[in-house]
Amino acid sequence: MNRKLNLLILIVTASLLLNGCWDSQELNSLSIVSATSIDRSEDEWVISFQVVIPQSIATQTGGGSGGSQSPITIFSTRGKTIREAMQNANLEAPRALFFAHNSVLIINEQVVRNEGVQQILDFFLRPVESRETMSVLLTKGKASNLLEVLIPLEKITGNAIQRVITQGQENLSQVKNMKLIDFASMVANPYQSAMAPELRVSGDQEEQSTLDALKSTRNKAVIKLGDLGVFRGDKLVGWMKRKESRGVAWLSNSVKNLIIVTPCSDRDTNLLSSYRVIQSSTRVDPKLVNGSVNLMVHIQTKGALDETSCTMDLTKPEVITNLEDTIAEQIQEEIYASWKRMKDLNVDVVGFLDMIHRRYPAAGKRLSKLEQPLQELELDLNIEVTVEHTNMINKPFSNLIESNK
Repeated sequence: MNRKLNLLILIVTASLLLNGCWDSQELNSLSIVSATSIDRSEDEWVISFQVVIPQSIATQTGGGSGGSQSPITIFSTRGKTIREAMQNANLEAPRALFFAHNSVLIINEQVVRNEGVQQILDFFLRPVESRETMSVLLTKGKASNLLEVLIPLEKITGNAIQRVITQGQENLSQVKNMKLIDFASMVANPYQSAMAPELRVSGDQEEQSTLDALKSTRNKAVIKLGDLGVFRGDKLVGWMKRKESRGVAWLSNSVKNLIIVTPCSDRDTNLLSSYRVIQSSTRVDPKLVNGSVNLMVHIQTKGALDETSCTMDLTKPEVITNLEDTIAEQIQEEIYASWKRMKDLNVDVVGFLDMIHRRYPAAGKRLSKLEQPLQELELDLNIEVTVEHTNMINKPFSNLIESNK
């Protein structure tokens, strides 16, 4: 994605220098949008665009200082409908908006709570040049503020946000990169609730939005992932915290790489161990028993002990078994926290009802008509944890210190 965008920017820049090029006028008239945000103000839609400045990017790519001009610019338009707001952009933008590289759509919390996402999805799924793979994110503040933050390591904020999402999905397993087409499918599915991650600014957003931020050795603010927004129908109904969203990842078979921190004992919670998940699989098996549905959840995970401050002999099988049991209890705690939150919010972001409907259509249809269908379901967990190795040492370093006293 980044290589393609940089290539397009270089082509646009080259067209400025080449007189007589047959398509120079067309390239010259484009404003490359890398990210879009949606807010509401005074009963109007406020659409903001992060537009790449080709000359600035090309100068930095070519080894110039690139410090005299921002790599991006932001402008906003308003309208009674999203389409009208987009049309009004032509009154302000000197070039036609080009959305083929628009990788991020950020929506204000109040918009999705009050207006819902139906109109937003209807608009963004229609244009030919719109990207169905762009990431959908939510924010609890003004959405356009996130477009203004400058990131030294990634000059285009839209690209930086994409990398943050990818890192969160691959290394934390608590964030799902919710692409527009997948998000729309979840919203339209009567047997599943939609979800989307929150994006927030931590620190001084105004300071990090100036050109001086690119020259500083320390960021005044950073963009980071937050809670998980959950929907009922097309409207946001609440948030799930980190622990709860990890439970969703376990239940959804989307855990890839995750660190699980467990205490050495119930008596001393300050001494901890870190278990790294290397491989994990989850299977949900709905069972119809006497008219009731039980969700049999089978989880298998394999990993390594990356760190411990516990005093224990890891060469003993019973010690490893106890450690595995403790890790399984931690996973179970995260899943039950997620399950409770889903029932409290009356949402099914995992898609349990969809699984039930596919196996037992009549039961699935009956449950979908209930006001609170999750209250009718029972969750039965079977978690199998394997500590495959303890890396380079079999005994904690604390044991070595104790033995030398």
